Amino acid sequence: MEKYFLKSSYPCLIKTKNDCVEIDENDSLEIENEEFIFIYPSQNTIYPFYINLSCPNENELFSVIKKDGKNIIFLEKPSNIEITHKEELNFPNKICEILVKKNTISFECNAKKITYRCPHSCTNYKILKIKDFACIQFDKDFYAYSINKNKLTHFTGDNLQIEQNIISLQKKFHDSEDREKNANYKFTDEIVVEKESFMRNEKETTNQNLTPFKLLESIKAKDYSYSMNCLSEKLKKEINENQIKEFFGDITNFFPLSTTEFITTSNLNKNYVKFILSNNKIDDILIDNL
Repeated sequence: MEKYFLKSSYPCLIKTKNDCVEIDENDSLEIENEEFIFIYPSQNTIYPFYINLSCPNENELFSVIKKDGKNIIFLEKPSNIEITHKEELNFPNKICEILVKKNTISFECNAKKITYRCPHSCTNYKILKIKDFACIQFDKDFYAYSINKNKLTHFTGDNLQIEQNIISLQKKFHDSEDREKNANYKFTDEIVVEKESFMRNEKETTNQNLTPFKLLESIKAKDYSYSMNCLSEKLKKEINENQIKEFFGDITNFFPLSTTEFITTSNLNKNYVKFILSNNKIDDILIDNL
């Protein structure tokens, strides 16, 4: 682990693995042998955040400066000035207005508007048209807005390639199966899956407590064929892959309450999910909307 010298432009509490330190404006702190640090600003205008010291990627909250052999992390006050970039795309009989600022994008067409808060900063992007879709391409994220259906689709991956009307995507999930997804999506009137496959470092589940967790991992990754392996023969006769997809929806995250009880979240709702196990397989699933 590298040594870092942290300087802050505002008072805050710094939490490491084994310590908590309060620092004032322009104070400095020496940090060594830490993987993560957590910053809790005293100003309520700045949200708490953390920095991964094994790979500190700069953003609007901090910068990394290398000077005289030292690694300096500088905590910066967010700017009070907000710059919005605006661009218009012309389609037959329609104009789509696109706005990009900080970590928010929006599309407006036909007196309808969609705004999306991105999980990344909105820099280094390209705006383009594919068929009847207004698109924004970032390094690892791609957004496609249908001007006909007022629908926004988000693609994310470690490698994204655009060729004619096809997006090729490779994504590593870093989950318990070391899952990797390779897929091609084709733009027509809709966005259709042209090819999709998953590679896994599959390990046999000997601990039944892991089966519900592995099922939710696969559903979050949209690896529905693997999710069927977690079901008992009885349940496989009652539901198929499409029904699992409809049953759980578009899961963005899940949180265990126990080995068989979870809270799942999506962009639209939160659910309480309980699994009934039989011989290391899921025999029944109960879902309640929260």
